[in-house]
Amino acid sequence: MTSRLKLILGAATAVVAAIAVGFFLKTGPIAEPSRAFAVEVPALVSDEHTMFGGTPGRNFVNLRATGLSAEFPKDAEGKSHVLGSRVKWKAPLGSRAYGGPSVAGGRIYVGTNNDTPRNDRDRGKPNEDDPKGPAVDKGVIMCFNEKTGDLLWQAVHDKLEAGQVWDYPLQGICSTPFVEGDRIYYVSNRCEVVCADVNGFANGNDGFQKEKYQDKTDADFIWVYDMIKELKVFPHNLAACSPLIIGDLLFIVTANGVDEGHVNIPFPEAPSFICLNKKTGKLLWKSSLPGKNIMHGQWSNPTYAVLGGKAQVIFPGGDGWIYGLEPETGKLIWKFDANPKDSKYELGNRGTKSDFIATPVVYDGRIYIGTGQDPDHGQSVAHFWCFAPTMEGDVSLELVTDATATPPATKPNPNSAVVWHYGGERDTPFAQRNYAFGRTMSTACIVDDVVYISELAGYVHCLDAKTGKKFWQFDTKSEVWGSCYFADGKVLIGTADGDLYIFKHMKEHEVMDEVAVGTAAAQAAEKEATATGKDESAIRKATRDAYRTAAMKVHSQVAAKYLLQKVEINETIRSTPVVANGVIYVMSERNLYALNAK
Repeated sequence: MTSRLKLILGAATAVVAAIAVGFFLKTGPIAEPSRAFAVEVPALVSDEHTMFGGTPGRNFVNLRATGLSAEFPKDAEGKSHVLGSRVKWKAPLGSRAYGGPSVAGGRIYVGTNNDTPRNDRDRGKPNEDDPKGPAVDKGVIMCFNEKTGDLLWQAVHDKLEAGQVWDYPLQGICSTPFVEGDRIYYVSNRCEVVCADVNGFANGNDGFQKEKYQDKTDADFIWVYDMIKELKVFPHNLAACSPLIIGDLLFIVTANGVDEGHVNIPFPEAPSFICLNKKTGKLLWKSSLPGKNIMHGQWSNPTYAVLGGKAQVIFPGGDGWIYGLEPETGKLIWKFDANPKDSKYELGNRGTKSDFIATPVVYDGRIYIGTGQDPDHGQSVAHFWCFAPTMEGDVSLELVTDATATPPATKPNPNSAVVWHYGGERDTPFAQRNYAFGRTMSTACIVDDVVYISELAGYVHCLDAKTGKKFWQFDTKSEVWGSCYFADGKVLIGTADGDLYIFKHMKEHEVMDEVAVGTAAAQAAEKEATATGKDESAIRKATRDAYRTAAMKVHSQVAAKYLLQKVEINETIRSTPVVANGVIYVMSERNLYALNAK
């Protein structure tokens, strides 16, 4: 972080935090809507998980689950913990699975691909190597029986002819379905918003009558809205939005982005955010706010809240800005720049400017979100923000006064909504990296004023939700694509190495900062080595060894105090574990596991 940014953050944090004590902290994540948009948000009356994040505020926190054990049996050799007898049932998926699971009405919905066809119709021509015929790449939503794991039906979507620029091979459907009553809503790999019957064809063919696939295990579509055909949306690589419904309004991030060359935006005027009528699929409004400033793609999700007495839908843009819009009109209320004004976007890990894979979380009247990029771009510096936009207009930390200067000349924004900031560059010469927080794909999990947020590099950070103070971090030593999930005093997270970590949640946390402790140890070692006349090479080795030893000791202390269990599933996990109706659901890329509470 630049010294200028530190000074501005310090001043802004002090001002906004003072206001927050008097007002912001009194506002809940889903308050009563404003009179201009009178809609009732249904209360959670059961332990279901009906959408990405569980609620319109998108906070991965389950306050209803109880009696969940963190104990898992050991393997035959007694060396590691495995799922073992905890498995209630297991359902095979394709070879990729990102969307869901969503659990409602005795059914479970997940997004995957067709690498393990459930219908021989979806295979290619048989050959000597594959007598049944090879799997044909498609996007699939699978619907399972919640009690048994049996497949009830599946929605099968052909790949787009444009190929990987629009519909990347094997990625399947990445959208987490929104379930409401007898309808589910999701975004297909074909950049379509789909409304389907939760019963499939079991109760006849309702709504749309011309489904391409109409076997008894196929999906019954009620309506389909094609964003490419109707709006000229150009999805970069894939469309992935997890829909949000408030009242009769359905909100979508369209995925409009750059072309295969990663420079040109074919249709900057195409909308990035839209609102449809959930019953008919009719377009109600559209917004192309990010426009020509889209950096890459747009794969995040909308969030709903009432802030400052105003109902609003919150959209993360592909330009690195977050927008608060009126739900019924799409009119801009406020906007927030999540990147320092001197940051630059570059493909790969050299760039310092990012957009969003993560979804905004609303907690106690504040918005929490971290910046990040396509995981193929690698790891680099990023930012995690807490801000409370109860005002209108630009609520960013800084305002640009001269865009022609290098770097751009700025001044503090008197209208800033920033409460605190975590991340950015730091001066840590002995650490492996010079930034505090890296690019993230993860959505925050916040409970009891404690934030759990992971980053792509595999670090789980535990922060004070009120101040941004760092308590501790834990290195899973594997990429993390999903998010932390809280249930029954425990925080669960899965990794690309196929491990399920279970941490103990506490309302009060001890500060155990391995970077600070390691840096202090390295500085002491440097001083001693210099005093004894060692050469430059020996000094570097002494400081490096001291840092590593001290940091590893703190890491072990964090594990001893907060890590309850590491469960080896040995299948890549790219999604977020969820708990519903007393069952833990863990979705790997190839299987959906239903785990008993005990």
